[in-house]
Amino acid sequence: MPELFSVRMRASRGGIHISGAERIVPEGGIEAVTASLLNRAMTHENGAPGEIKITVESLAGREILILRPLRVINFPPSPLMGEGEMASHAAAVSELERAGVSGKAAKSALEAILAGASPAGGNMRGAMLVDAATGERLEPDRERGIRARAVDWAEEAEGYVSNAERELKCATLHFREALALATKAANAPGAVAELCISDDPRYTTGYASSRAFGYCRIASMKEAGRGFGGRAFFVRREGFDIDEYIGYMRGTPVLVNGPVEILRADNK
Repeated sequence: MPELFSVRMRASRGGIHISGAERIVPEGGIEAVTASLLNRAMTHENGAPGEIKITVESLAGREILILRPLRVINFPPSPLMGEGEMASHAAAVSELERAGVSGKAAKSALEAILAGASPAGGNMRGAMLVDAATGERLEPDRERGIRARAVDWAEEAEGYVSNAERELKCATLHFREALALATKAANAPGAVAELCISDDPRYTTGYASSRAFGYCRIASMKEAGRGFGGRAFFVRREGFDIDEYIGYMRGTPVLVNGPVEILRADNK
């Protein structure tokens, strides 16, 4: 395998996070990916940034973990699900409970994401870290939260993820980036499940995911135009080592590779 580099972009304005993305590429791909991420930061629907940081980091000497993507369970809008956000929220909570999260923990995390989970009432820069049994928040910094870094699709997986995007009729990068991140998070030490709602105002699809049951993609998780969003990582408190967890999420490089299995919710 050629030497790989992590290329990360973070854009902000007045200290408020606007957008971010990461790719893992060989040296020859750095220039093109940097230009693409810079353009993404400058044209993001959340507005023009006041500051853009591009970080290029060599992954030489670090073991690359190869993971198969979580299977995808698609919850499309349908009469069977009812109408509006209420049915979507119920589906997300149900999937989290199925994975081992208590109803109390699932509902409190969902409410926090939709209301703004940071101490100031806005979106966090990272994710909440939540005790799956009690709902207690465990992240050391409630503004920064927990960041998942060093994750991307393997180059040879492009055909797999492109086929999945066509089947799901995904016209944006949200799905491929979210599935890669969810796959890494699901394999973290102590992980139980994850809940995510995008903070992009026009993207209303969210997901609940777990290693046991997969990536449950759920439409209409928020009203279009709302900028609130975020994610919660649920963990099993017993025997949990937060330093080990953060070390994996921030520092272990992961490439996702393999076919993407897609099921409808009624066939799971």
